[in-house]
Amino acid sequence: MDGQIDTAMKRGRGYWFVDGFTEMIAGGLFILLGGILLLRGIAPQHSFLAQFVSVASDISIVKAIGIIAAILVLWWLKNQFTYPRTGFVREKWVTVTQMLTLIGKAILILILPVLGLVAAFIFLPSVRGVLFSMPVWFPAGLGLVLAVLCVLSGEWMGLRRFRLMGALILLAGIVVGVWQLVIGLPNFPVEALQSNSLAALPEVVRAPMAETINRTFISIGLLTLVSGIVFAVSGVVTFLRYRKENPVPYREEA
Repeated sequence: MDGQIDTAMKRGRGYWFVDGFTEMIAGGLFILLGGILLLRGIAPQHSFLAQFVSVASDISIVKAIGIIAAILVLWWLKNQFTYPRTGFVREKWVTVTQMLTLIGKAILILILPVLGLVAAFIFLPSVRGVLFSMPVWFPAGLGLVLAVLCVLSGEWMGLRRFRLMGALILLAGIVVGVWQLVIGLPNFPVEALQSNSLAALPEVVRAPMAETINRTFISIGLLTLVSGIVFAVSGVVTFLRYRKENPVPYREEA
């Protein structure tokens, strides 16, 4: 009996993903964010501060507009397509707003660690040697975090496909890290380990530091982009299966 109740609860939680729309919209947001991070990693900036301010501003704007648009589009799609076929299910533990809030928190996971690492670089010179290799280990670590979130979310909602999604995201993080290792890390002079990061940096230190930061943004951007594609493809496959199983709106017999 407990197993049946647990299965029913999971089915209710996972109902928002039954048609694939939520995954497609979430994937679109991640693809957009990944593109922004890639552009910020490629585009030259006059200073590190300007670069981080630009990234933070872009992410905030995309989150504010994107989440509002996602809620409106998702409700419209479900009202027009899903609810006429399989009805309306409201599970007391999850709503569309809560699900998109979870997506927003996942997006924060992409940004907050970077800001923490920057703070560590500025105030903890003893750890700079490790931070200089961020383009290699950071995407793999972030991929692991996102993969764990996918697996845990899938278990909570009873959606097995989230396991595959998590595995693909983790693989993407590892591949990006290996790629950065293969192309080689910037050569940092000894002065970089003890220099005052708040003061104007000499070019011998600034150039490799800028390259490391840019390549870290590129790594995160690629991982976010691939994660978005994984979500979007999963959503499309789920939608096609859902449409095949529910070709026409439900009609009560007179």
